[in-house]
Amino acid sequence: MTKNFIVSIAIAMLLSIVQIPQLVFADDQFDDENVTYANTVPVFFAKEKSVFGDIGYFGPGGLSLGVGVRYWFASLELGLSGFAKSIPNYSMYSSEVQIYPTQPLPNGYEEDKYSKIIVTGDLGFYLDRLDPFIIFASVGFYSQQDSILAKNIETGDRYYYKYYNTSGASFGLGANYVYSDQFQIGLGYHTKRGVFARVTYYWF
Repeated sequence: MTKNFIVSIAIAMLLSIVQIPQLVFADDQFDDENVTYANTVPVFFAKEKSVFGDIGYFGPGGLSLGVGVRYWFASLELGLSGFAKSIPNYSMYSSEVQIYPTQPLPNGYEEDKYSKIIVTGDLGFYLDRLDPFIIFASVGFYSQQDSILAKNIETGDRYYYKYYNTSGASFGLGANYVYSDQFQIGLGYHTKRGVFARVTYYWF
């Protein structure tokens, strides 16, 4: 339920950003002879250039990392999770029963699934309206590989069964706090990288 709520909020924010007219972009001003007029419309997007890094934890995938760049109101980020996730010891073959990837498991065995690696790519959008906080949301794509072991219900012994790949859409939502002129710190949640902390270095 929490995941669906995060996805709904992220989609709603992305749609609201798309619908905001360009007149509210920052730094809008014009010269009328010797008079400079500064637009008094609230600043929704700051023309910011920054780099950022994430570190987080995703239950099925373990530790996650992300790195990205932002220009103006949008960003691109690449993420990875699962590389620090440990998988229990297992054997490739069983001397007791025959286990084949294309066939159901024998009686007395159950599937034991572990996320091996998850790669994500996300397009993020930022709303600079609640100074000193900056709200961000992202939508992207993920590719995931899972390992499935055959676990003996009685003994707990594990054997290699199969692996499979999945892919689909991913979403994220979070907020940065403007800590200083060049640094921001933030927290967020990503559907495939879990809860994460973010550090941003930026310049205008």
